[in-house]
Amino acid sequence: MSVAFEPEIERRLRAVPARNELAKILKLRAVHDAVEAGWTQRRIADEIGVEQPEVSRLAKTARLTPQVCERNPREVLLEYAVGMLDHAAMMRELENWDYTFGTTDPTGEVYLPGTWDQIERAGDLLSDEDYRHLLQVTAARREAAGRA
Repeated sequence: MSVAFEPEIERRLRAVPARNELAKILKLRAVHDAVEAGWTQRRIADEIGVEQPEVSRLAKTARLTPQVCERNPREVLLEYAVGMLDHAAMMRELENWDYTFGTTDPTGEVYLPGTWDQIERAGDLLSDEDYRHLLQVTAARREAAGRA
């Protein structure tokens, strides 16, 4: 095998987990939308090729945690990783995101993450250079929230 192909192979391999995670998000959202539209769980199961109990589990997840059906910074990062967004589009969306910042619950024992946590925990989905840039462009917002 030629060394010239190594970067392409690495890029494709790194995209696999991102594709899998993105597929889960899209499936959850599609199930949520179908349930909201009045589709039966059996019909949804037939359409997406799973058993009805899986649809029930997905519908329950969407009902109990509706924020998982909303677009978030992690989804933007995943779309970039799989090639659905180019770098400029990803950065533009992340630069302009209306981030929320994590807090603790009233007892002070449980951390409740915000959308900025998805940037801080992006790992390989976001380069160090892009992370530093987002830190810079969101500095005033983070400072106002007490998170600088």
